Amino acid sequence: MATLDFIDDITLDELEDDPYPRYAQLREHAPVAWIPAADAWFVTSFDACAEVGEGKYGMAGAQNHPTLQRVFGTPNVLTSGGDTHTDLRKGIDPKLQPTPVNDMVDSLVRPIARDYLSRLDGQTSGELMSAYFEPVSVDSLRTVMGLDGYVDSDTLRRWFRDLNLGVANFGLDPDSFAIADRASTEIEEVVRPLLEQLRRTPDDSMLSHMLWAGREGGEPRPVELIMPSLKVILLGGMQEPGHAAGSTLMGLFGEPEQWQKLVDDPDEYIPLAVHEGMRWIAPIGAVERMATRDVELYGQKIPAGSMVEVVLGSANRDASRFDEPDRFDMERTGRVNQAFGNGEHFCAGHFFARQVQRIMFEELVPALPGLRPDPDASPSVTGWVFRAPKTMPARWDATAPARESAILTAAAGDAPALGIPDTWQARVVAMRQEADGVLSIDLAAADGTPLPAWEPGAHIDLWPTAERAGQYSLCGDPADRSVYRIAVLRGHEHGGVSQFVHDRLRVGDTITAGGPRNHFELAHAPRIMLLAGGIGVTPILPMARAAVAAGADVSISYCGRNAASMAFVGELGETGARLELHVSEDGNRLDLPALVAEAAESGASIYACGPERMLGELELLAERTGAHAVFERFSGVEAHREGDRPFTIALGRSGGEVEVGADETAIEVLHREGFDIRFSCREGNCGSCETGVIEGEVEHRDVILTKSQRAKNDRMMVCVSRARCERLTLDL
Repeated sequence: MATLDFIDDITLDELEDDPYPRYAQLREHAPVAWIPAADAWFVTSFDACAEVGEGKYGMAGAQNHPTLQRVFGTPNVLTSGGDTHTDLRKGIDPKLQPTPVNDMVDSLVRPIARDYLSRLDGQTSGELMSAYFEPVSVDSLRTVMGLDGYVDSDTLRRWFRDLNLGVANFGLDPDSFAIADRASTEIEEVVRPLLEQLRRTPDDSMLSHMLWAGREGGEPRPVELIMPSLKVILLGGMQEPGHAAGSTLMGLFGEPEQWQKLVDDPDEYIPLAVHEGMRWIAPIGAVERMATRDVELYGQKIPAGSMVEVVLGSANRDASRFDEPDRFDMERTGRVNQAFGNGEHFCAGHFFARQVQRIMFEELVPALPGLRPDPDASPSVTGWVFRAPKTMPARWDATAPARESAILTAAAGDAPALGIPDTWQARVVAMRQEADGVLSIDLAAADGTPLPAWEPGAHIDLWPTAERAGQYSLCGDPADRSVYRIAVLRGHEHGGVSQFVHDRLRVGDTITAGGPRNHFELAHAPRIMLLAGGIGVTPILPMARAAVAAGADVSISYCGRNAASMAFVGELGETGARLELHVSEDGNRLDLPALVAEAAESGASIYACGPERMLGELELLAERTGAHAVFERFSGVEAHREGDRPFTIALGRSGGEVEVGADETAIEVLHREGFDIRFSCREGNCGSCETGVIEGEVEHRDVILTKSQRAKNDRMMVCVSRARCERLTLDL
């Protein structure tokens, strides 16, 4: 047989059963090849997949794909491009970014995981895909999307299977399309009335975001515009975390020493295992692109309009990139993979998927002690477009109660120091309910010494555990160094810290604290306009006192959803500043354009803290009018964005260099290499991780540094910022 004759022998059934031997042949002999059975070009090497996925060589979304367009409809987020794709992603991305995911993922997923694990009480064996991984994955995203109460888990899983029949129907079998069509019709019958309701009365669900997020002019997206992408999410997102977790467990079962390491130290090894599992078996094994022009690629001439399969499942097993690529190895050094795709179509749910998997394993390991493969049954694994175990038979010794979240069970009372740099022990001396959902806490040094001096705008960190911290503005009296006062809104910041403060922290307890630090300094000005939204009132209160004491003409605009939720109104009225309350439920909304115009005309300085939507609008208005505005953001920014590329960090003082993958942050890599860099928010809004830059251009993503500070290019927040160049030299 000639070298490439094997290509004509490739069948879809063979790929469904086990595609990896054929992928290895293709990578070695024909990394770009026409596959007659799929009626498409296959791109299989790591480098070729990255290039095509990123849109090089005129590759774009597969807008004439015979199954995707047929099953989902158009436009959809998988195959669209340009302004349409950008608009669709604006509706999808916000709810799945790290900050909103961290806000809710623990409190959402853990109860679901524990519920399904509780159903295994009294058993010592079971099939974990249908009993645990799939339903936890489906129920989690169902809740995020706002479908809870409208459709059950079993129906969603059936929709997945039926839509998948149509999407993977490369043979164009009419019966398979008919099954997918019935599911599509059923989806529209269930979801369309809900979408019409959300057009009238938006909420915080993902469905509502798909209609409203990023829209200008106050009009939602048409239901017809988002319905195809909704079907994409129901197929690609509902079960991806569960399928990936099942593949990870299968890989771990095949490497008993690695499995035991994870059982012994789950906090260390679960994230590594989740990452490796998605490389080892990419849950979405191929994504589609279309050649927009004739192109020659790796010696093959691809005509314009051709369908190109970017085979991620093959790229992630390329021996030129990964040692022993077919082996599951959670401790491998080369970790950069393409499980979530590339370019503008990089998976929107990548962070959510990893966090759901993390929690599933954190709950599974202690709940099923002695978990191991069933010696009498083997996993059933199929698929090349969507590949995962269909069954995962397992045994365990006896069920045990699922553990509680580490943060929510963080020790109250005399908590030990956590060994985090630049922290100290604080003792709670008073707690008060200031408004609905707002609790103020007075903290003193546990050893009785005077607290560090601070100025209005400063914040401190609270560390219930070494993994998570919450940042809280100081809102007491800077002259009183015996006590700090903060205020905490229940459910505001990520990681469960505020829930811990409200539910567990009590007077007399000690807790690790960090700071104070100040990136929101108040400068002297003749006229100062202070703007607070919700819990953003906390830094504004001491600012008002200080500005009035300095002789400035001070006004305060305080915005809230309702009067009962607005803290410190009485104290604001006693500052001597002019106070205006804007209560949304009373119809008394702030006219922000008028406020900014007044500031621009009078030369007043605006200091604002509040929700991102308010600050984003303020920032745009200030740029247009030339008004001077200073912001304190408590929501932070996202570390990962579409199109992120790997880069090299050179260590200027210690020598050597480290590689930062496209799906890693600089601080993650530096911590792994043993550098003790202080961190807190991991969102670019606290300044803890500021690191000196010696050479190279930084892509600044923090919300702290000013334009002039960024222009100097002499520092960066390594928790979120990246390199614009291939190599960045840091002062480490």
